[in-house]
Amino acid sequence: MTAATTLAQKRLYFCPYDCLAVRVKHYRPLILQELDVRLPGLHLRRLRLNRHLPEVDMLNKHSHTFGQVLYYLSGRGTLFSEKQSHEIGPGAVVFLPPKQVHSFRETSGRRPLCLVLDLDWRGSVKPGFTIARLGQSDAGNIRRELSALTRLPAPNLSGCRLLVAAVTLQILDILLRGLDILPPLPRQIPSFVRQFERLLHGHEATRPAIAELAERMGYQTDYLNRIFKTATGQTLREFRDVYLLAKARRLLRANRRVRDVSEALGFLDQNYFARWFKKHTGLPPRAYEFSLIPRPQGQTAPKRAG
Repeated sequence: MTAATTLAQKRLYFCPYDCLAVRVKHYRPLILQELDVRLPGLHLRRLRLNRHLPEVDMLNKHSHTFGQVLYYLSGRGTLFSEKQSHEIGPGAVVFLPPKQVHSFRETSGRRPLCLVLDLDWRGSVKPGFTIARLGQSDAGNIRRELSALTRLPAPNLSGCRLLVAAVTLQILDILLRGLDILPPLPRQIPSFVRQFERLLHGHEATRPAIAELAERMGYQTDYLNRIFKTATGQTLREFRDVYLLAKARRLLRANRRVRDVSEALGFLDQNYFARWFKKHTGLPPRAYEFSLIPRPQGQTAPKRAG
């Protein structure tokens, strides 16, 4: 059972809506929530979750006096706007400015399930027609927020209105950032990345085994490696090597012998350390150390025992 099907089976909430009599011919609202949330530069009117009816495969040209954000949870079709066509599928998000004429033609397959947010944008910069596609993480967050709405026993009661508004604003925030209408949030570092970094820095062995660190964190090594790379773009080994490389450079800048640097980083074989260092920097340790010191042109590195 998909999340969309689960939402469709939840209790339905209906609120007065002046256009519903016309629009119900084209789709069945699974959630219809009047909001009237007012913020500086924004008036959020209502939220709807619409399932297209089986007998309707085309929504004719129409427009609204207010703006809309559309998010498609399932189904496929083509959105037409200003003589342009846009292919729509799960994860597609669209901003329609006021008076934007548009239509929609459904393609074969599952009936579209579309989240609609009606709003008035009152900022100094008025966004135009925009279309994008949400990533899996944002799409999952949208579904979780919608599920939270469906679990409310009576969202129209005054005691629930603040919670309904908060959940809806969270959904709108995700969608507007996905459309680049709002700037992206600063990237948050997941807790498991910080934990791995703390263990790496505080480990009694300078070059600890990846499997040992993963075990101490309570993760399988392969699983931790996958989520770590998703979060940072680096594998666990690559992250560890960046840390070791920075330390090696600091020690070499302090004029430490290569043998001492190798031992300090946990390399039992000085030659292996030299190959590892050259792989990451393009220079052997001694050549790297020599490159940091200003010397007359043509002078070569002095010879010094490991």
